Amino acid sequence: MKLHSMRILGFQSFNDSGEIKFTDGINLIVGQNNAGKSALLRALQPDLADDRHRTPERWEDSQLPMPHVQLVIDVSGSELRDQILRTGSSTMPVPDGEVYAVYATNMLERMLLRMHIDHYPGVVFSSSYPSHRDFQHNPNLQEICIQLHARGGKVEPGSIQNGGDGLPSIVYQLWQRIMFSFSAERMNVGRSSFIHSSRLSPNAANLPSVLQTLGGERGDVFHRLVAHLREIFPTVGNVSVRPTPQGESEVRIWPTESMERMELSFPLLQSGTGVAQVIAILLAVMTVENAIIIIDEINSFLHPAAVKALLRVLQTDYLHHQYIISTHAPEVIGFSNPKTLIMIKRLGYESSVTSIEMDKVDAFREVADHLGVSMADVFAADQVVWVEGPTEELCFPYIYSIADGEALPRGTAFTSVMATGDFMTKRREKELIYQIYRRLTEAAVPLVVSAAFSFDSETLSDADKEQMQRDSDGKLHFLPRRHIECYLIDPESIATFVRDKELEPTDEPAVQQVAACLKSLAASEHFKIPEWSGDINDAVWQSRVDAAKLIAETCAELSDQRVTFNKKRDTLTLLQLVHKNSPDQLKELVEYVRGLVSAVIK
Repeated sequence: MKLHSMRILGFQSFNDSGEIKFTDGINLIVGQNNAGKSALLRALQPDLADDRHRTPERWEDSQLPMPHVQLVIDVSGSELRDQILRTGSSTMPVPDGEVYAVYATNMLERMLLRMHIDHYPGVVFSSSYPSHRDFQHNPNLQEICIQLHARGGKVEPGSIQNGGDGLPSIVYQLWQRIMFSFSAERMNVGRSSFIHSSRLSPNAANLPSVLQTLGGERGDVFHRLVAHLREIFPTVGNVSVRPTPQGESEVRIWPTESMERMELSFPLLQSGTGVAQVIAILLAVMTVENAIIIIDEINSFLHPAAVKALLRVLQTDYLHHQYIISTHAPEVIGFSNPKTLIMIKRLGYESSVTSIEMDKVDAFREVADHLGVSMADVFAADQVVWVEGPTEELCFPYIYSIADGEALPRGTAFTSVMATGDFMTKRREKELIYQIYRRLTEAAVPLVVSAAFSFDSETLSDADKEQMQRDSDGKLHFLPRRHIECYLIDPESIATFVRDKELEPTDEPAVQQVAACLKSLAASEHFKIPEWSGDINDAVWQSRVDAAKLIAETCAELSDQRVTFNKKRDTLTLLQLVHKNSPDQLKELVEYVRGLVSAVIK
């Protein structure tokens, strides 16, 4: 059995999700916290909650339709037959004009039946006739079903009846048996009454009994499970199940492989949250054939290294199951090698679903790795402004808020391109910027709604910048000055910065002393440029000088090398001082940053 697709109507944060398709292997659902990932997974539960989609316009139950989940489930004829044997009987739709018994027998031999299921709160699965969609029914004709009876280990066709398609109920029972759902909450499954249990219950309440049965009847499988645990958790050496004085079975976790005294082990209930979850997941995949495994927020109960190890185990040894896993950590994409990636975003009261082609995600990940782009920021935003590096990523949101205290519009992010290799070059060539622009634009198309790019001007000419802006349809933007530190050449702020950075209390350098140092360095051979006129307040000179190095050298000279200015670490601090002491000096910078945001939200 596999889930082929689903559609959520009027449930929790979903008004209409549209068709969501799944495949074999790992299906990954990504999105921010509270985007609707857990709601999607809850829509797959056998007991669908009556939690209706509400908006400010419609919130009373009397105004709202009942939640409705449409499922398309692939099931084999042998799975239907086995469940009918457990149940005792059922009915199957048959087309008029066929030899009914032969048709039913052939259907139970089919490799694949695609069942169309409707699920409402408080009822089992239902469907319009015929649920298997193997033939087209004429609504003017009578619905015909054949009775199926379990006799002597076989399913035998019986008499004909009008209507009463029983296959949705059979699929519901199968769904209850093979679908396992694991939430991010601590599982209280360390103890249970002992009964012989060869398979895990959907809520994992019988986990101790299953472990005990497994250890006694399938020792090799039990030892393999323990080996997997050691691989996932370096702090777990062994696992045992013991009878308690109260007559229960209790799971014990051992920090070493040797198990000499019970007092040296720990109850599962006292172990980390993720240990019980992983044991339950492993039991499900190791003892059930063709299960559907749902894991909500896998990164919430496991360390990233444990997530990586668990996913490696599932992919290596148990990929015949279907996995539906949610996460708000995009790095899980790299760990899981998913077949399907589903992105959930929420705006106000409504969640939306976007299925992303994996080849496009892989292309973006390759570009992101090469350019040092954060995938987490991209998945969390609708509008992205790619900026030069971590300094701008940190400072630009602050600059945006300077004018009137507004926070960034929701869904907007500044994300740095912390480039490596050739992209670390100090030469600012047109082709280099075009390459970054093209690669990120092409790769990020499936992931973001709107994007803009902000680059430092460095040594580019005004003509070059204007041409590149035209070529990019206005998406490329260039800081009016060489780099952000060009706006921070303020003697008073630099004096305060040096005083605050001194390890021991000292007098603040005089503003005149700082200005004289800046002026002396600016006139030196190392810093002198054609635009230097002897005035450190000259805007033309400020826009061209290598201000980051000039400020760093000034701080070092004023403090006898005790104070350093680091672009990545200290620019925001100095920016805040300039805003306090000389706010007018930042007007052009504020206008530029707010223009970037306007460009992506227009």
